[in-house]
Amino acid sequence: MFRIILWLIIIILITFFVVFNVEPKVDVHLFPGVTLQGMPLALVIILSFILGLLCGMLILLPELIRSKIKLSQLEKERSKSSASGEGFSAQDRPSS
Repeated sequence: MFRIILWLIIIILITFFVVFNVEPKVDVHLFPGVTLQGMPLALVIILSFILGLLCGMLILLPELIRSKIKLSQLEKERSKSSASGEGFSAQDRPSS
């Protein structure tokens, strides 16, 4: 619940920032022949930041998937070894 409230506050602050900073207006050239005219500079900056975050997340996604697969494999091995009686017995465990 706290995260939702925090995200709502952040979104409201960003919205106010964009609404109250409508000047200067800039032209954004997306592709040759495709231009968005009269975009508020604050909106362009925020959208660029969000697109950068999304690109970074896409770059990290394969590593995250590999880590989760490896973790699930290790958990399966651990459950197999504990089910078969392998591992430490109470006498073999180091005392702390």
